Amino acid sequence: MKKLVVLLLLVIFTKSVYGQEDPKQLPINFSYFGETLIHPGLEIGYENNFYKWFNYTASIGTYVHQRHHSGLFLNAGLNWRYTFSIGYSLEFGIGLGYLHTWQHGGKTYTVDDYGNVSEKTVFGHPSFMPTVKIGILGWDLRKKTDIPMRINIDAIAFGQLPYNNYFMPHFALKAGATYYFNLPAGGR
Repeated sequence: MKKLVVLLLLVIFTKSVYGQEDPKQLPINFSYFGETLIHPGLEIGYENNFYKWFNYTASIGTYVHQRHHSGLFLNAGLNWRYTFSIGYSLEFGIGLGYLHTWQHGGKTYTVDDYGNVSEKTVFGHPSFMPTVKIGILGWDLRKKTDIPMRINIDAIAFGQLPYNNYFMPHFALKAGATYYFNLPAGGR
């Protein structure tokens, strides 16, 4: 876990090399994150181009699967994005992250080797979270307008490992916008 936190901090604070964006801008993404499309959540993230069509990202998000569980995640990823001259873009990405889920509902019980039942305190379930993203619709408004924003709709497949000693696949729809905040001279 400590290595993941250090990696996320390095990704966030690393300066751009060969970036496509103006080095005086900070791209921050705000998105709706719908686990299995209909279970609402939010994600906020950072991205940074490092070579032509490649960028890396770091994000934090949450979702609520009603009457089942809530999830909180940290994720870092590597993306390939090609933007056409009109602003439309295609994207593919992979990522690794940490997902922590909490069950909704009643109490949890455990049975010991002698058949005694007792209430169990559960602090949630930590999981490894591999991610695959396909950017099905992206539009960079900076290509044809002066608006420093990119809008996106992404299909996300992510896993939860372990889940009852198995791998649990999840699917999500991410719809949001990346705003390119202007920084003062010498920023970032």
